[in-house]
Amino acid sequence: MSTDDPTDRPDSKAPIDERLRRLGMAKDLQRAMAAGISKLPVSETTKSSLTSKSATAVVVVGETGVALAKGAVEAGKGAVTAAKDGGEAFQRTRQEQATVSHVVPEPPVDVTSRLERLSQLHRDGHLDDVEYAEAKAKVIAGD
Repeated sequence: MSTDDPTDRPDSKAPIDERLRRLGMAKDLQRAMAAGISKLPVSETTKSSLTSKSATAVVVVGETGVALAKGAVEAGKGAVTAAKDGGEAFQRTRQEQATVSHVVPEPPVDVTSRLERLSQLHRDGHLDDVEYAEAKAKVIAGD
């Protein structure tokens, strides 16, 4: 819809029911909230007030979401494209950081240090009992 279409613009003076109807599934969301509110152990006056306020909140959130999406499109970049670009930038940064963070330090030269390191890996759960025993035997054998 174009921005010149009067049914496309939020009208804060329109009745809540009309504003909910324009937002499609917001009406269903409001019905679900009202059903939950009706089960609360409070007075009917409080239930009525909560239902009315929740309807207003649903409308405001829905209309705000519509306005934000339209603003993104009007700015020349649709929300899908912006999300895709952001996701790709995140992945590039993540890969760059992974490359830098996967530099493995040289293992200690002496047998005692190597055995201590293996023992720590075993305690931390990085090596199971069999892996630990095999690695320990190699260190002791001088491999």
